[in-house]
Amino acid sequence: MISSDGYLYTFSWSLPGLSWMAFALFLVGMTKMLSFFVFPSVRNVPFVLSIPFVAIAVGWGAFYWTAQYISAKGLNQGTAESFLTILAIGSAVTCLSAVATIRGLTAPRGYAVFNGLLVDDVNRGAGLLLSIAAMLMLAGAAAFIGGFYLLTGIVPAFAENPLVAKYFAGEYTARAAPYMPLFRGGMVLYQVGTLVGILLLPARVNVGRIMLFLLLGLLGCAAVLALLSLRRGVAAQPIVEGLLILLVMRGRLGWVIAGVAAYLLIFTFGSAVNQILLLMLGLRTEVGLDAIIKGLSDIYDLWWFMDAYNKAGPDPTMGMTVFGGLVPYDFQWNPSNYTKWIIGADLNTGSGGFRLPMSVWGYDAFRYPGLVLWSAVDGFTVVVQAFLFRLVVEKGGSRYVLAINIITYKIVFLISSNLLQWKIDDVFLIIVFLTLRLAPAMTRLLGQRQANRIVPRTG
Repeated sequence: MISSDGYLYTFSWSLPGLSWMAFALFLVGMTKMLSFFVFPSVRNVPFVLSIPFVAIAVGWGAFYWTAQYISAKGLNQGTAESFLTILAIGSAVTCLSAVATIRGLTAPRGYAVFNGLLVDDVNRGAGLLLSIAAMLMLAGAAAFIGGFYLLTGIVPAFAENPLVAKYFAGEYTARAAPYMPLFRGGMVLYQVGTLVGILLLPARVNVGRIMLFLLLGLLGCAAVLALLSLRRGVAAQPIVEGLLILLVMRGRLGWVIAGVAAYLLIFTFGSAVNQILLLMLGLRTEVGLDAIIKGLSDIYDLWWFMDAYNKAGPDPTMGMTVFGGLVPYDFQWNPSNYTKWIIGADLNTGSGGFRLPMSVWGYDAFRYPGLVLWSAVDGFTVVVQAFLFRLVVEKGGSRYVLAINIITYKIVFLISSNLLQWKIDDVFLIIVFLTLRLAPAMTRLLGQRQANRIVPRTG
């Protein structure tokens, strides 16, 4: 074991003036900053959404959680150096891949391909169809999630053990399992319907007043039911993302900056919610400033996983976790289950598993060749996301144009981010987004058929 006054502050590679904690922080944070170099603007929503993760989970967490882990469990030198080697190689490959992707996308052919995915105009019929579809999805989300709560009798926010109930684990598994398709399907519909519904909100209140009130009512109902699940990321992400996109597209710079600041405050509060909930339940006597970081234990989880991995020495998975996420529940190769298996936790424990860097997943799959491949795809994905979002912002357009282009952006990003780790919920998201993306083509096809029917025959 390593003492906190020894190896904790001295990295054995003898990098002058750079502790190994700071080195880890630099490596993890560097890859998260790549999107800013593609689109250096406060209007870069993908970058803005990553700021709290870099600043709190990685920045603060690298020091807070590393010290916490060492004081609680100790850490051997082999684990630390193995982990930092993986991060160093992964970060270098990710950056090189990002540079190559930028060169490819900014070339005339690459730019034309991605720009061709976006639309310049959407007819009113397609816009109406899109609005109706968004409201139907929100209604479906409310019905599915609400139905799940009624059938199972489990509402995580009101459960006796809410932090276990949010994952429907432990004593809640038996009641929840038969109806989980309702919940998962409802949350997918909620994510798509909420994002698209917010983007379709009219700029003027007096435009489509009935549709506006109906849309807002459905949005509110679905959002409340989703938030009661206590799944902060899934429930809050489409709301925050939709509002930020509207703000960067329609707002002045001052309002954009204020909106970004508000988002950072909301995220900070959200990360402390679990600790506040424990206080309200009487399971804690006080909540301090560290409640913020305790809701984002990514660095602690990384050290825990790598320490257990180094001790267990498992064989390479040979890519089984690439498609393991398509099989939910107790499948060992589902990434969330795999991380729990490595640390020796019960698969039914109240946790969604650990968030690991792509470099770690690649190393776990095929050792160093996998590390290089996974890291290269990570760099490609970050650049594609930022580059396509930049094109969306530059194109602008009406709310219908914006909605269709954001739908396209989400499809491309979800596909590229799932290339080496597919998740069943993301597959459903892609299918639903693709269905909405067909709205302009469907209305054009219907319009052509109607026109052909009314053309008089000559001769």
